Amino acid sequence: MGLWSRLFKKAPTSKKTHHPAEDVVSATSKSKPQWRELEKRLGVSLQPISLFEKALRHRSTKESSNVESYDTYERYEFLGDAVLDLVVADLLFERYPKENEGFLTKFRSKLVKKETLATLAESIQLVEAIQFGERTQDASVRESRSVLADLFESLIGGLYLTYGYDRVKAMIASLLDEEIHFDEVSTKIDNYKSMLLEYCQAKKWDQPVYELLKEQGPGHKKTFTVSVTVNHNVLGEGKGSRLKQAEQHAAKVALQHLNQSV
Repeated sequence: MGLWSRLFKKAPTSKKTHHPAEDVVSATSKSKPQWRELEKRLGVSLQPISLFEKALRHRSTKESSNVESYDTYERYEFLGDAVLDLVVADLLFERYPKENEGFLTKFRSKLVKKETLATLAESIQLVEAIQFGERTQDASVRESRSVLADLFESLIGGLYLTYGYDRVKAMIASLLDEEIHFDEVSTKIDNYKSMLLEYCQAKKWDQPVYELLKEQGPGHKKTFTVSVTVNHNVLGEGKGSRLKQAEQHAAKVALQHLNQSV
């Protein structure tokens, strides 16, 4: 037997066994009533309980119990992050058959960013099912949108392990359709001014300020030169045959200066 044959032995096939998640009545609803509404909103049973206890357990529980880091949400978040990336890429590939790779990449980044995931988590009221440590009374932790996004990814990881790719894809597609206006997002993909504004807001910086530097040429063939300033720093200059076009160019240069993929 060759090396590759030994390394990649075919695993023996096993008979399909009954999975607790297939039960009509959820044992979770009886043992963890705080999960009942989440199950209804998702349309699935959070089984096995031991898996979803870990997936919905915040790391702050380590402070007040004998819980190791691998028994909290972090491992499931790692998996869920990868699943979300693939599912969203799959959905966009299907929905926009004539768009190029650049468009799809930018669209995906908007759908899998923390702010979007936190919105999806809020739509299913995920925070009510999260287990925090007893000492974590700080509202900044319990209400953190970053925490919500992380736990949403963790939940997706747990659902993927339990129900598989196709079921999770259908769930995510349903949530996105309910919460995201795809047509609005698609029109903003190449809106560099909007992208720069979002970046500045995320960094808690001042809003970008655009200034007309030069206006050259005859009336029918003008060229506008515009600068964009953030926090009193000029981040870029742009040119265009229209003022708005020059502003978009300046915003694009600024994003490139900030090492953002545009």
